[in-house]
Amino acid sequence: MSKRILLSLAFACFLGLPGFLSQAPVWADVQNLDYAVREVEAIGMGSNADAALLNSEIQALEAVLGGLIQTDAEKQAFAKIREQLLAGREKYLKRLRILGKGTTEEGGRYYKVLYQVGVKDLRSDLEKAGVLVSTRQLSEQLKFPTIMAYYKDPADRSTYAQWSVDRINHFLLEHQFKAVDAGVMQALQKDDQVLAQTAGRKDRLSQAMALKARADFYIRIEIEPKVVGRSGDYTYVQSPVQVQAFESSSGSPFIVKTYQRLDNKGQPEALAVKGSLDVSAKVVIEEAVAGVMPMLEADLLRHWKTNVAQGNQYRLVLKGLKGGHKQLFEETASEHVRSLALQSDGSYLVRYSGNLGDLADLLEEALQDKIGLSVQQFDLGSAYFQVGK
Repeated sequence: MSKRILLSLAFACFLGLPGFLSQAPVWADVQNLDYAVREVEAIGMGSNADAALLNSEIQALEAVLGGLIQTDAEKQAFAKIREQLLAGREKYLKRLRILGKGTTEEGGRYYKVLYQVGVKDLRSDLEKAGVLVSTRQLSEQLKFPTIMAYYKDPADRSTYAQWSVDRINHFLLEHQFKAVDAGVMQALQKDDQVLAQTAGRKDRLSQAMALKARADFYIRIEIEPKVVGRSGDYTYVQSPVQVQAFESSSGSPFIVKTYQRLDNKGQPEALAVKGSLDVSAKVVIEEAVAGVMPMLEADLLRHWKTNVAQGNQYRLVLKGLKGGHKQLFEETASEHVRSLALQSDGSYLVRYSGNLGDLADLLEEALQDKIGLSVQQFDLGSAYFQVGK
């Protein structure tokens, strides 16, 4: 159900943002904030009409299940209840309309049907059955991971940026995660130790701030509102959101996406704003965050469940590693780390349950006599080694 929000935005809210003017109150109609249901188009085939319609129901339900069930353990647990859940599919499905039908090449029938799927009820039953772990339980298992979020530039202190961070943190806190407060971030921006590690680069500043704040991950969000139409006093705005999520320990991104909220027909959804687009900045941010965070949460959960249990991610950089030394290093490192992956630049990304210094000491002790491995320096989440033989 749509909600109507009345926001009166004063000029003071937009200090430092050129082009933002103080005008009349802004009306906005923000829709689909709960994501309790989804509309899915499914094509079912069968020997006759009844069989095809039944198959379309299963296809619609499994399309949503595919987004909820992610890890191997979840898939194995779901396999045990799959038949039972599909047998009770009427609980989660509502047929909205038949979009098309016809005859297959084999002489059977096919139907293209639009369904409404009760995602909230489906997720709840999967949690009760032990297939999925609830967000709260997952957070407890991961010792309440901390996330640092920022808008576009980690050094941006504008009201626009602060409002974005506040909205994102509000969502994170509501979903049982820890978030780095905007006030803490402002202090970190001026911290001498943090600044000394950045070398004047914004990407290093964000990682250094996240590490100092002891955040497990940091998220960069940039909102690019665009006008797609006007009608009378209303301006229609779409709010595609560019998102990058990084592991603080290594600075490596694991989410790089552009999100766009869609309507029930799968088309980009526009926000109806009454008044100037300039003065509707907070409304656009509210809409964008409300749209992107539920989708971003799913990707974060997937990454946490499949990777975080293996430990922190670090980068190992080796100078002078060649030939047989490379094989020996990889074999030795694999004995100490949970995973080891060679990168295109020749460095290695590893997962290790302890801290980077301990790992570097172990590798140096094991390989110093064999290949002359020695630790040279540490830089944020990276360890640099020299191979001397």
